[in-house]
Amino acid sequence: MKTLPLIIVCLALFAGCKRGADNNATPYQTNIFPSVKVPESIKSSRTLSAEYTAKHYWDEFLSRDRLLKLKPTRDTAEILGVSRAIFTESFKNYVALLENVNDSVAVSSMTDLVNRAVAMAEKGMPNFFGTIMEESEKLLFNSASPMMNDELYLPVLQGIQKCKVIPQHVKASYGYQLSICNLNRVGTVASDFKFSTGYGIKNMYSINADYLLIFFFSPDCGNCRQTLEMMKKSDMIMNLVGAGKMKVLAMAPEAESQMWREKRSEFPTDWIYACDADGTFSNGDVYVLRAIPGIYILDSQKKIIVKDGSIQHVLRVLSDIGKDL
Repeated sequence: MKTLPLIIVCLALFAGCKRGADNNATPYQTNIFPSVKVPESIKSSRTLSAEYTAKHYWDEFLSRDRLLKLKPTRDTAEILGVSRAIFTESFKNYVALLENVNDSVAVSSMTDLVNRAVAMAEKGMPNFFGTIMEESEKLLFNSASPMMNDELYLPVLQGIQKCKVIPQHVKASYGYQLSICNLNRVGTVASDFKFSTGYGIKNMYSINADYLLIFFFSPDCGNCRQTLEMMKKSDMIMNLVGAGKMKVLAMAPEAESQMWREKRSEFPTDWIYACDADGTFSNGDVYVLRAIPGIYILDSQKKIIVKDGSIQHVLRVLSDIGKDL
């Protein structure tokens, strides 16, 4: 679903809002996004440094001292003292950072950012949240983005719905995205579906394993082949499957075809090779696969650990799982 252009959102947000600029403000160094100063005590730990940076990424940029000292400007393309280009790059770096920290830390950090942005919008500074809305959609919801992540995008969508200065028609335009992201959420039990192996029809729930990796692919997808090769070369996947701790369901969300049958030989023999048995995926009522390939990881109770994850994100999660086995 196509959302309204940012300029329309911002104009709508500005309506009824009072400009809070202080004409007597003293100049502050602009067009530089402040970096996070990681404490010396945790610099040696890559994990702790990344988590600290994620939690404090916006602290200096949104500090009261910095905002009070910003030099007033008529440049509507400027985002709190930095150019759109610098802000966009800084936000992209932030999202990339969240992809490499614990999921709970990532979601908590994004939620905190959105809460700050919503509060600023309601106080007459809507451009910051408006830009986050647009950049988040590009990076976290767009199926062409390698950073696509529903769990990180949900705090933004929830912030849109609760922001008091966003008009109802703008909120409604994001409603479809919200419904999609709420389908089969991380932490919930995945919806069951039927699949065909070419020799019979089974249910996903019938697969018993400590962990189930579902690799959604299309037989004629080049990116799927690249991801498949990475998976086949992964010692982590090989070891978990070999030890009987995890099963892999290679699932084509389409009906059985000649090409699907021909591609079977490219997949490991200890994986379950399957395709859609009854049109579940074509009607999109239960699973909306915006990107192919897409990877899910489920636990023994079929609770979702990873939804539509990139291969890099999946391998990081499997590495953590491997440590506990």
